Amino acid sequence: MFATNDDLTVYIQDIFDHGVSDWSDELALAETDVTNQIRIRYWDKFEDKAQFDKTKLVETQWKPATVYRALSAYILPKLSTFRLDDTFMEQTAFYKTQYAEEINTQFQLGIEYDSDGDGAITAAEITTMTQTRLYR
Repeated sequence: MFATNDDLTVYIQDIFDHGVSDWSDELALAETDVTNQIRIRYWDKFEDKAQFDKTKLVETQWKPATVYRALSAYILPKLSTFRLDDTFMEQTAFYKTQYAEEINTQFQLGIEYDSDGDGAITAAEITTMTQTRLYR
């Protein structure tokens, strides 16, 4: 897994003080979302779709994005009352922005994919996703 319950407490220390003792399902959903973004924005465009293996991604690279996605899309909305001045809705908006920034940053830094499965990432196994602009 890209992120665990313990990782959540780094971002929100009291996340387990609201009557829920395990957010593993929500973290798994967020991991799927992150993996889907990797496939949509990179893998399916430049690599063989059938060859994708998410276990070859470096988990630590995607931990913050997974936590931000879990918080903004799955955890905080479950805790929210969806009423005016709801602190969970404010946090949802904050972590949604954090997720977008983090996943874009990781794509720009380069996707680390251990294609040969040796446990070490070489420069050849880091693919940068930059967008070139045409200036006139």
